[in-house]
Amino acid sequence: MKQHYYEQIDERVYEKKLDNGLRLFIIPKAGFQKTFVTYTTQFGSLDNEFKPLGQNQYVTVPDGVAHFLEHKLFEKEEEDLFTAFAENNAQANAFTSFDRTSYLFSATDNIKSNIERLLTMVETPYFTKETVDKEKGIIAEEIKMYQEQPGYKLMFNTLRAMYSKHPIRVDIAGSVESIYDITKDDLYLCYETFYHPSNMVLFVVGDVNPNDICQIVEEHENKRNKTDQPKIARAIIDEPEEVNQTFVTEEMNIQSPRLMLGFKNKPLSEEPHKYVQRDLEMSLFYELIFGEETDFYQQLLNKGLIDDTFGYQFVLEPTYSFSIITSATQQPDELKQLLLNEIMTYKGNLQDQQAFELLKKQFIGEFISSLNSPEYIANQYTKLYFEGVSVFDMLDIVENITLDSINETTSLYLNLEQQVDSRLEIKA
Repeated sequence: MKQHYYEQIDERVYEKKLDNGLRLFIIPKAGFQKTFVTYTTQFGSLDNEFKPLGQNQYVTVPDGVAHFLEHKLFEKEEEDLFTAFAENNAQANAFTSFDRTSYLFSATDNIKSNIERLLTMVETPYFTKETVDKEKGIIAEEIKMYQEQPGYKLMFNTLRAMYSKHPIRVDIAGSVESIYDITKDDLYLCYETFYHPSNMVLFVVGDVNPNDICQIVEEHENKRNKTDQPKIARAIIDEPEEVNQTFVTEEMNIQSPRLMLGFKNKPLSEEPHKYVQRDLEMSLFYELIFGEETDFYQQLLNKGLIDDTFGYQFVLEPTYSFSIITSATQQPDELKQLLLNEIMTYKGNLQDQQAFELLKKQFIGEFISSLNSPEYIANQYTKLYFEGVSVFDMLDIVENITLDSINETTSLYLNLEQQVDSRLEIKA
């Protein structure tokens, strides 16, 4: 196994690439009571057009397949896996995002048997027409439930207004219509392509012996008769720079109207560490102008223009990038104008060095504190690994950030011309 030692934070990571392509990462944490394990495939809701392994032609699958697969892998013919994990003192779960699907458990003992159960669960798909059809009704109800949540509704209304072709405009779970188009053949096709070990990462963090864990995993994986495969070919997304709609509104049964401002940006071609730095710089920018410690935030609060739903986010991925700012508000027009004025004042023009240094120290403190959480380490390490960065590189990346670099990044990644005004109104 390779070892990576990060002296700044006294962390050691053990890494092994197995013969079948699976990447194994282990972080021993002496004295930790809980061990956290994730088994992750680089397959999310965006991956709906790709070349299956061994084929030369692109295929398109219905929206929501990745999430559907997540549901189905917990279902076996003769075993309730949630109960099986619980009986072995482990709590199991899973999630699907835009770019990955992760299966996980946390446990205080029986680590070996729980790892073997997790591997077996993910590696033995069981789909029939009857079980797939049954699941469609369950997921349809889940989709309808999400669509009744104001924040969720507002977010995807905004993304559909921003993007005309990019699959990010589609709910991660798909639509009620799209999931009824999913067949067991679609599931097996996606499974064989994206659940190949060469597209997956197993991450273990806790009070474990790396050699013991590696032996367990190697013995299990050697029985699968799989060989390393090349990177999966995903279709290039041809998304225009312009927003799809500049204004969108919908009525809902809510107590207060909601506003979401979105800014669509075109990602630039940069190396992975620079991507992460840009992402952090934009997040720090919004915190410096909209954070709870700012006079501007207090003014909005005192005027009653925002409440505790106020928030902001910057997203930067290889094929899409955007900013959103949102709040429930009785005065959406006034709030919108004040937010835009503040952004235009400080875009490329931050000058408060003291506030920046304080925020930077706060970020570093929170990051170091989060390294005491096995869940945080596992999830962030896996996410950043697929982006080509180690979570333990974050301190070095943060050290490179200056006010000047933030000003440069806001000039590059904050396109106020490609703007979306998205609202939820009180249903009459």
